[in-house]
Amino acid sequence: MKNVVFFRNDDVRDTLDKSLVDLTKLFIKYEIPIIHAVEPANITPEVIDWLTDLKKQYPSLIEIIQHGYDHQPKVIVKGRKGEFGGDRTYEEQYTDLKKGITLLNKYFNDNWFSAFTLPYGPYNNSFIKALNDCHFKVFSSHYNRKLSRQLFYFMGHLLGQGKMFGKRISWNLQYHPNTNLFEIDMNVSFIKKYHNEETDAELYSLEYLIEETKKYSKYRTIGILLHHRYHNSEEKIILVEDYLKWIKQQDYSFSTLKNIYEKFSWV
Repeated sequence: MKNVVFFRNDDVRDTLDKSLVDLTKLFIKYEIPIIHAVEPANITPEVIDWLTDLKKQYPSLIEIIQHGYDHQPKVIVKGRKGEFGGDRTYEEQYTDLKKGITLLNKYFNDNWFSAFTLPYGPYNNSFIKALNDCHFKVFSSHYNRKLSRQLFYFMGHLLGQGKMFGKRISWNLQYHPNTNLFEIDMNVSFIKKYHNEETDAELYSLEYLIEETKKYSKYRTIGILLHHRYHNSEEKIILVEDYLKWIKQQDYSFSTLKNIYEKFSWV
């Protein structure tokens, strides 16, 4: 069976950046689906109209999912900021999730898929309950191939836990314990180091990205994470294009989260 590769682009929000347009055009050019993770409270009519038109033109190449609510840090968890988790209650998190759903339904009707990805990363058990109670189909976080993490995941699976010692257990391509949330997790990020929240970041080299992708090829799915605003120069866009040229030559198939969910969630 071929590995299934998917690309998720986070932080689609208030402006129709050139980087967002250029990045999306690349995926259309190479006929590879791109998943745009939208911040419901921050997206503007300009971006909504652009995404809606693209979805109509390229229904199999454009997917829209939910990325937080307003992407504002509300908690600090072990030195990491987060929009969810921490000491936020079930009611607070449920309310934000529902507000996001209401906005995406208003903006995109049934042209978005019920998948959720967290800004920053942290969450707590109340968040998982709220996400499940909002009837999301997919929760997309991170899956780590390192041996120490694999052992940690193994113990968590034996115990049926979603978190242990404050750290998440990936249930990639399985249902999160005691929920109807099917996990489809990411593996490889283009960003090596963030310099700020705006447009400055150090990206990995093409060689590194290729090697990391190959290392994840032992798993059924490979998730590649992008943040378009950091691909804000010709050089950084070329890096993505060179990677797409390489990956198109490999024996992989390319998919959206919805298609992965429909393929694997019943297994």
